[in-house]
Amino acid sequence: MRQVALLRGVNLGKRQVVMAELREVLEAAGFINVRTLLASGNVVLDAKLEGAKLESKLERVILDGLGLATDAHVRDADQLEAVIDANPFAPFTRSTPQFMVVAFMRKAASAAELEAMGKTALTGEEWVQGENCLYIKFPQGQGPSKLKTPQLATSRNWNTVTKLAAAARAA
Repeated sequence: MRQVALLRGVNLGKRQVVMAELREVLEAAGFINVRTLLASGNVVLDAKLEGAKLESKLERVILDGLGLATDAHVRDADQLEAVIDANPFAPFTRSTPQFMVVAFMRKAASAAELEAMGKTALTGEEWVQGENCLYIKFPQGQGPSKLKTPQLATSRNWNTVTKLAAAARAA
């Protein structure tokens, strides 16, 4: 089954990973049709495992093969399409997709966590809870933002989300 793995914190600061090496490690572990998109920890691959089992295996393989402790958030093509279809900020996204972000999470944020985000938000920043994700609108861009997501998450801008969905659908 074709799936997308979103790796957390790859190529940020000292957490550098060469995408060719990542592909080699994953192929050696038995994954097939391994492809990376951009240099920020986006992997499209075919795997028999799904969901949490695949996330755990990817995390072990990457730690063993590259010495990198990272969290993998896995979504299939249908799940990514559902994220795209449920976007609550569609008009904003059409005009400024680079300022629209999806924070992928393993579980929904609690009401208290969502409320706590408001303490770090800049004027105009908005977010809406989705299916194990947060849709976040950054009218000033992410650069100046101080917004803290409530739990373990990995974020991708809208352009990347749509590219990953297309890659997951490609044969």
